[in-house]
Amino acid sequence: MKAETVMKILPQIEGMRDVDFSQFNPPYPGVIDAFEKSGREGLVEFQKFVEENGLGKEVVRSFLVSLLQYLLIRYRRFNEYAVVKPVVKVFITLKGWLNENGFERDWEKLLASFVGYLVSMMPMIVENEDCETTGAYAVVIAKLAREAMEKFNDEYYDELFKAANGILDELREKCGTDVAMVEKGKGC
Repeated sequence: MKAETVMKILPQIEGMRDVDFSQFNPPYPGVIDAFEKSGREGLVEFQKFVEENGLGKEVVRSFLVSLLQYLLIRYRRFNEYAVVKPVVKVFITLKGWLNENGFERDWEKLLASFVGYLVSMMPMIVENEDCETTGAYAVVIAKLAREAMEKFNDEYYDELFKAANGILDELREKCGTDVAMVEKGKGC
């Protein structure tokens, strides 16, 4: 699969262009190819296209989850920075889409399974991005870690939240007010 194909469904995630999708084999490739050829663009249009072709929302869910899994595999196996920001954006997209479309339990499973990876990506973001971008991603990840901690009431998630907050504290020292501005809702 080509990055351009994925970008037809998620055009707002610019960082996807830098990801190697040559090994990505999503479910329902025929539907995805037909959508690309249709000239339509965006997640909402993809969902409409799927439903117009007599398929259910499960197709969209399966595509998004498989995309997240593929990006995480590339992160784990190859330590590719190119996938880090797209992972966070796909994760947030999944949170909204799953909760809006009746897949709340799937969101909880994804949060439980993958929030640790997001926290582990924070140092890489700090190393590669400016203060404003780092602050935006760090705050989002810390909020997801907090959500997991509050939802699952487990020591593992407590530790993830502490780790995320530790990185936020380091950012406050390094960046000064930039992180505070992001926390007040002026960032992502």
